[in-house]
Amino acid sequence: MLELDEVGRALGPRRLGPVSLTVAQGEVLALLGPNGAGKSSLLQLATGLARPDRGEVRLAGQAISRLSAVELASRRAVLEQAARLPARCIVREVVEGGACRQHGANPQRLAEVLQRTGVDRLADRLTDKLSGGEAQRVLLARAWYQLLSSNQAERYLLLDEPTAMLDIGAADTLLADIASTARMENIGVLAVVHDLNLALRHANRVALINNGQCVAIGPTFDVMRAERLEAVYGVRLAELGHPEEADWRAFIPLRD
Repeated sequence: MLELDEVGRALGPRRLGPVSLTVAQGEVLALLGPNGAGKSSLLQLATGLARPDRGEVRLAGQAISRLSAVELASRRAVLEQAARLPARCIVREVVEGGACRQHGANPQRLAEVLQRTGVDRLADRLTDKLSGGEAQRVLLARAWYQLLSSNQAERYLLLDEPTAMLDIGAADTLLADIASTARMENIGVLAVVHDLNLALRHANRVALINNGQCVAIGPTFDVMRAERLEAVYGVRLAELGHPEEADWRAFIPLRD
């Protein structure tokens, strides 16, 4: 399990936390909240790329501050919002470079990842010939390959707005693929998600972050109620349902 235990950190004049949450293997936990709420900063603490000034982050029962870079890389992969591909590199080699040094390359896994992420058709192209959406898929494929080439019992994927450069259909497909792979491979996913309706469709649980605090965490449909979201986002929402699907819900912002 990935555990954030009462973690906190000063963010200039503001403060993040204390926040506690857990991510189980095989589930997708979405971090939701308005701009500046602290979502990305909280994800940074979860990855180990930033350190809390209080509390502790644990991965499989071990404090991540005590894990080496190689040990961390075999247990968790990170896709940051501002991540960029190296210039003029062959896509296949970029993805293959995600393999953990502890375990080496795994050609069968590489082929599976390329096909599963739809990057197989891009494998022989140069990175500077890719669109923004294609580049995002390559980065995700690299992160998946990093985890799937590892033999660790517990593995986690941490994503900061993975759909930011994608259109509606591509974003929905990408998160559906992430959720499906997480279940199939028993990998936990913690993702900052900007789109409420994508979180509704693909997250098992959500944590609602506002002003550096976790104001609610739990099963997606329990947390994502119109009145709670309106209070956090400061906007009126229309909550839509489907007459034939009890578990279907969507939110649309309303103008005053």
